[in-house]
Amino acid sequence: MLPMPVPPGSAPFMVPVSVVQSTSALPVVTPTPDIPPQSGLPHLPGLTAQKYEAVKRAQELAAKMGFRQDPEFAPLINMFPGQLPPEVTIQPKPSKAPVLRLDALGREVDEHGNLVNVPKVNSLSTLKVNINKQKKEAFQILKPELEVDPDKNPYYDPRMGIDKVKLLRPKKMTFQFVDEGKWTRDAEIIKLKSQFGEAKAKELKAKQAQLARAKAEPDMNPNLIEVGERVMTAKEKPKEPIPEVEWWDVPFLQSGTYGDIVDDGITEEKIKMEKMTIYVEHPRPIEPPAEPAPPPPQPLKLTKKEQKKLRTQRRLAREKDRQEMIRLGVLEPPKPKVKMSNLMKVLGAEATQDPTKMEMEIRSAAAEREQAHIDRNIARKLTPAERREKKEKKLFEDANANVDSIVSVYKINSLSHPQARFKVDINAQENRLTGCAVIFSEGISVVVVEGGAKSIKRYGKLMLRRIDWSAAVKKDEGDENEEEEEKEMNKCVLVWQGSVAKPGFNRFFVHECRTEAAARKFFADHGVAHYWDLAVNFNEDAV
Repeated sequence: MLPMPVPPGSAPFMVPVSVVQSTSALPVVTPTPDIPPQSGLPHLPGLTAQKYEAVKRAQELAAKMGFRQDPEFAPLINMFPGQLPPEVTIQPKPSKAPVLRLDALGREVDEHGNLVNVPKVNSLSTLKVNINKQKKEAFQILKPELEVDPDKNPYYDPRMGIDKVKLLRPKKMTFQFVDEGKWTRDAEIIKLKSQFGEAKAKELKAKQAQLARAKAEPDMNPNLIEVGERVMTAKEKPKEPIPEVEWWDVPFLQSGTYGDIVDDGITEEKIKMEKMTIYVEHPRPIEPPAEPAPPPPQPLKLTKKEQKKLRTQRRLAREKDRQEMIRLGVLEPPKPKVKMSNLMKVLGAEATQDPTKMEMEIRSAAAEREQAHIDRNIARKLTPAERREKKEKKLFEDANANVDSIVSVYKINSLSHPQARFKVDINAQENRLTGCAVIFSEGISVVVVEGGAKSIKRYGKLMLRRIDWSAAVKKDEGDENEEEEEKEMNKCVLVWQGSVAKPGFNRFFVHECRTEAAARKFFADHGVAHYWDLAVNFNEDAV
């Protein structure tokens, strides 16, 4: 049976049939008159053009569905899905490799020379980050299209309407977690940079990366890790090449080379014998190249209570060691400390035998102990020079301790009284302070002192507490009482106090100036004109 022919113009419809055993004649479904075959058609009895077209369409449909065609019966279909006849065998499909044809520009063409349109392969990324990125790029924000500009509407409120400029909300801040050990590694790299430079830090970074890769691959042999070339840093000096002749042998060789040495020996003729003396030259010792030793540990700061406890423990340990040595016979035991008050308790019956003798011995022993005590105090007593040194150290011990000098600037309304002027000058000299006292006859006076912390503190007490500046005013005979009351009360204020790297004066000066310009010039000559400006512009009410 053959598939039923389908009228032209209608969809092809297949009806399953069996394969015809004999191909000499085809069964006719409907009695139609025979039509002579067209040109190119096989000559078979009962084959009409309409039937041939139906068979051809069925053959094309079978080819599209993937069924093979028997080459012996080209115009007919002899193989369909279903039960195969026993005499029919399926021939293997020949595997033919595809041929890639390219033109001069490297584009793919077919066998006729036409360009082949290769569809562009999209990146099939499976990572969530890339997928979100693609979605974000594909997503477009459409701004609203307004028919009328809302700004021109008198009833438009910009606080309630649409913001034309800013339609998106700012991105919210999120947590950024740091991997474990990141700050430790960064600290090590910074430490190496400060010690050995950038090269050593890069070398350590590469080494850490290799170790990380080795840990990630447990089967990897650590001996196979590549070792980079050693980078010469600035601190490392290149090694000197080995000389042909050592410098200590050159003065003794006639030729100046080792060419005269034969069989590890040399004759006296080849040596400068006059250079040999009885003296032995010791080379200067050279310290081996190594890193400097780390600084010693700082002593632990103890409180007063802890220091007292440690002293007690040391004293008890010393006494225990002394008693042990007395018990072993290494030291002589001390004599009993007998006094008149414990005479009978210590001596007992011996005190009653000769009381006068025992009393004399006890008094002489007490006098001896007292003299020993006095001698120890005299031996421990400081000499006059040592006392002066101790006193100076107590008063001025911080004068050389700090590199910076402390400066204090005082402003005084009037320094005309000679007694106050003497105190300012002599106390600065006794406290070993440098600076100046500039007295402006028609205005203020400025006192600048430089020195240690203790000296500055004592001098500050003198200027701000001890001197009564209201009484230290020189009175003129022509002044009246009313004018004195109208004048501003004399006082001294601290304008500024701080530390400077280098003092500006080498001793203490007392300088009088008639004009303000001369006073400022005196400070400018010593490089501290700003001290005068500070005092002049100082306002006590603003502090």
